[in-house]
Amino acid sequence: MDTRGQRVGEPRFRRRVDWTQLLVLVVLVLVVVFAFANKVGAQPSGARGAGAAAAAAKLKPADAKVTATPPATDAAEAKAAPHEGAGASASDNVAASDKKSAEATEHDEPVDQLGTAVLVDPSKGGVPIHEDGLFRSPFASPNKPHVHARVGLLLETVEEFDIKKGAFTAHFYLSLTSDKPMPAKIDLKPTNGKIEERDLLADLPTFKMWKITGTFHIQPDLHSYPFDTQELDIELEDDSNGQDILTLHPDVDHTFLDAGFNVPGWDTSFLRARILTHYYPDRFDNDDLYYSRFMFTLGVKRFATSAVFTVFVPALVIVMISLSGLWFPRTELEVRSNATTPMLAAAVLFHFALMQELPATAYLSRADKLMMGVYGCLFLHMVSSWIWFVFDERHTDVIFRWAKYICAPITFVVMAIAIAL
Repeated sequence: MDTRGQRVGEPRFRRRVDWTQLLVLVVLVLVVVFAFANKVGAQPSGARGAGAAAAAAKLKPADAKVTATPPATDAAEAKAAPHEGAGASASDNVAASDKKSAEATEHDEPVDQLGTAVLVDPSKGGVPIHEDGLFRSPFASPNKPHVHARVGLLLETVEEFDIKKGAFTAHFYLSLTSDKPMPAKIDLKPTNGKIEERDLLADLPTFKMWKITGTFHIQPDLHSYPFDTQELDIELEDDSNGQDILTLHPDVDHTFLDAGFNVPGWDTSFLRARILTHYYPDRFDNDDLYYSRFMFTLGVKRFATSAVFTVFVPALVIVMISLSGLWFPRTELEVRSNATTPMLAAAVLFHFALMQELPATAYLSRADKLMMGVYGCLFLHMVSSWIWFVFDERHTDVIFRWAKYICAPITFVVMAIAIAL
């Protein structure tokens, strides 16, 4: 029996999408999103809490960097030491040096430093200089002993970190330990902020400690936003004691975070302690004195999983909704337009909301590049609808077919490039 005619005459039905396949597709998309988040640095696994993560962030010896020039004032210190007789013992020399150090700590005012300077040539600006020692600056102290001090910092809390203002409030303990008595007047002032409170906890010749609360400012780096890592710097410098008197060194064993330390919304990435040599531009003739600057850096990064779902997922949803409009024919032009044009307004508002949380920059962040890709795709989708008004109606089927076959692959390519940049 021939049923060919019956088969030809039977109505054809479109195959409905299996819900199991749709569920598998959704799960696959979620897996890809989570894999992308982990690749760019997702939050650490485990449920140990912020305290354990902070305890593991203790500064390691390899993280301590000293960029200050090696102190060459030891020779001047030896030259300025009292001359002992040939028969003097080593203990007598040490006692005399300690006595000299104790006497020197009683007179550390700049007026004493200026008082020992000599005006050699008034025609050259009238600035007195020191003829002895390694530095000619009138603020140098060639007759005072040179001290090496180690700087330790325990960061207790970081509050009110505002990336738009580039400011944060820090509570920390600062300690100074030295091999010999330090200058009586040591005032470590922040060079990138201001001190709100300062409590002196210890004031001994070889050990000083403060509890400090201050507001500090940074220059955020947003090239990788929303997967950015910010460096919270605390810079301290004593501009009253040059390196001829006081040279600072990072104290690796006593620079770390407090137990239970955390920055809300951020993950602790690294710690770094450095000593920089600060050289002022020539403020006057023979302004050759260097100063030690202690710089403590806390690296914090965003939780990548949160960044993916707050930035990338909404952008992809906007593009996918607009892309779905390409499957509506010309008879459904109103529905097709409502699937593309309003998404442009949604993208602009979403981009505007992102930028409200960030400061203005002279470069494009990673989120900006993503939104540039979104704008490009939305424009392409709108052109695929507008082009119907340019050509004759007899080209409707060709335009509809090619719009799907060309715009869809270009959309995926553009978004892939925007995500990878």
